Order: sequence, then C-alpha cells, then structure tokens
Amino acid sequence: MSASSAVKAIDGMSPEERQCRTDLAASYRLLAHYGVNDLTYNHISARVPGEPDMMLLKPEDYFFEEVTASCLGKYKLDGTPVSDNAAPLSGPVLTIHAGVLSERPEIGCVMHTHTPANIGVSTQKHGLLPISQHAVIFHNRIAYHDFGGFEMEDGMRNSLLQDLGDKSVALMRNHGALVIAPTIAEAFLKHHFLEYACKAQIAALAGGSDIVIPEERVAEFAARQMEIYKLTENGGRDWAGCLRLADRLDPSFRS
Repeated sequence: MSASSAVKAIDGMSPEERQCRTDLAASYRLLAHYGVNDLTYNHISARVPGEPDMMLLKPEDYFFEEVTASCLGKYKLDGTPVSDNAAPLSGPVLTIHAGVLSERPEIGCVMHTHTPANIGVSTQKHGLLPISQHAVIFHNRIAYHDFGGFEMEDGMRNSLLQDLGDKSVALMRNHGALVIAPTIAEAFLKHHFLEYACKAQIAALAGGSDIVIPEERVAEFAARQMEIYKLTENGGRDWAGCLRLADRLDPSFRS
C-alpha cells in the first residue's frame, strides 16, 4: 500500500481496533526512537481484535517514524486488502507476518527487524549467549532459522514456522530477528530486551573471547525467574511509560 492510499480515518470502528491501531503506531514510533530503522523495510503487524483473520500493517513506503493509527492498512491473512486502493500483500510480509498469524492463533503481534546487533548475533554459530541479564531471559527459549534466501518464495513459510516451533523469539541467521507475542505491548518489550542482549553480546565479544558465561543451572534459573515474575506479559510495568514516551516524542502517532 502506498502513502497516497493510506487509510485517512478510523471513525466507525470498534474501540478495540482503535486501541490496537494506537498501540501498533506507538510501537513503530518507539522502535524508530531506539534506532531500529532499515528504511522502509521491517514491519510490525497486529491481529485485529475481534477479527482473527485480519491484520494491520504499515504502508510499504512508510518509515517507522511516520506511522500513525489511521495509516495502517487492514488485510486478510491471505494478503487480500480490506483498505481502499491497497495492493495485495506479497513477499516477506505474506510469508512471515501472515504466515505466523495464520498458524499461531494465540499470537496477536509479529515483529520482524534487521539491526546491526541482531544481524550480528544471528551470524555467530553459538547464537545468543547467556552473558547478560537481558540475554538469560531467552536462554533455551529462542529458535534459529537458517538463511535460505529472501522470504519471497512459496514454501519458505513452512520452513520458518517449523524452525520457530512453539517459541516466541527467533534469530533468522544472516538476516535479523523475529519476535511474536499475544499482545503488541509484550512483543515490544521482548524485542527491546532481545535487542539489548544482542548489543551487549556484540560489545562483549568485541573485546575478545575471554568472557564470563554463567553456568547452565544459573542461566536456566534466571530464565524461569523472569517467567514467574511475568516481566514482559502485556508490557509489564513498562508499557504505560512507553506510551508516555511516544506522546512526548510526537503525539501524532495517535491520529
């Protein structure tokens, strides 16, 4: 969907969809604020509340920092647009976003990003190491998907879904990161912590290989602690502050 065909108004829709659009637009703006930018590439998608076979997505020619609640396009999970004058989805968006939402009914949000840090860690054979508090959150809870070319071909969806399994976080080798969650808020927090973990690992390994790695039992204990305390569930204690930050940066995301 191009900028000229973006939805101009969100009147007449359910309060739940309106809130979903607001949260999704905020997530785009916040990721841009934290330096998660790859021109018009990368996407965050969200399942429409009350319409499980529909998803919301930014226009393909928008940067993250430009996204607003009203510009988000609405699509069926087969890629058919509901928004006026929008083109059908194809390529990686259809493979990754529609693919995950179609196969994982409990998932409400899909984030796929390329950053120097998550690409860097995705290329390391050992993957994400439990060398920071942020990283142990994902210990034994992260999937890996080998690079087989750009996700534009029929059949590539099945390979990705098979590698993802029941996990909610994956590093796509030589490519980037994939984070999914029941809510936008939870996906944003998981992605934030994953990005911090990747940055910490790149920084640590830049100083050489002589690094401290906690014992397996300690790393697993810490990961279970975070599950018990529900650090990221529905955005935890951080999401309200994230929305306040988005408003301070530029409240136009709500429009």
